[in-house]
Amino acid sequence: MDYHHSLNLIKESQFLISMTPVRGILEIGFSSGMNRSSTVLDLCCGYGEMLKIWHDAFGIRGIGVDICGEFIRQGQKRLAEYGITDVTLIESDIFQWDTEEKFDYVCLSGEEFGGLENTILLLERFMKPAGKQIIGTRYSKCDNPPQELIDFEGELLSLKQINDLFARNGYFITAMYSDTHNEWERYIMWSARRHLEELRKDTKNMSQWEWCRKWYDMYFGFRRPLEGYATFVVEKV
Repeated sequence: MDYHHSLNLIKESQFLISMTPVRGILEIGFSSGMNRSSTVLDLCCGYGEMLKIWHDAFGIRGIGVDICGEFIRQGQKRLAEYGITDVTLIESDIFQWDTEEKFDYVCLSGEEFGGLENTILLLERFMKPAGKQIIGTRYSKCDNPPQELIDFEGELLSLKQINDLFARNGYFITAMYSDTHNEWERYIMWSARRHLEELRKDTKNMSQWEWCRKWYDMYFGFRRPLEGYATFVVEKV
């Protein structure tokens, strides 16, 4: 086994705030036709890791926007270490940030603002007429998810409902990569370590204790058996 290669993949994956692995990000880029002339906007970009992967693999030029300064600073540091100048990361609320540039690909993963349909409309503001949207979103594995899961996640559609919603807005799914338990575990435990780090700063913070317990309870009791995650590429005729 090439341990160095495996460790490198693990290192890269820790910067993906998503249940789509590095291989999935590559497949999405390849199957959707990314190349050196492609421009990509990633809203709520986290560390900007998707943009970095697509730049390394396909030579895209990209902009990432995220409200979390910690993510942006760490992402900028990584881009500088790799000598990447064609990807720009910006710390900003995506609803306050704007640009006149239109992009070939507009992405939003793991976050929805007022539901999936509003996410589609938000991305359309920045998309070229023949552009594509890349949306990573959670979905329900059952027709009637329990109220506890809805209260925790908000809107949670089935895959059929997601496809129907895309169709109503004139979009076809042209590429898709769904989750595995391993990727959920990577994301859930990455988040749990961050929660634990905050708790260690103030061990008497009862609200943080309760949140940590709820995070695990929701995952093992509801999210693992009943919730999935997929990244979709959608485009119009």
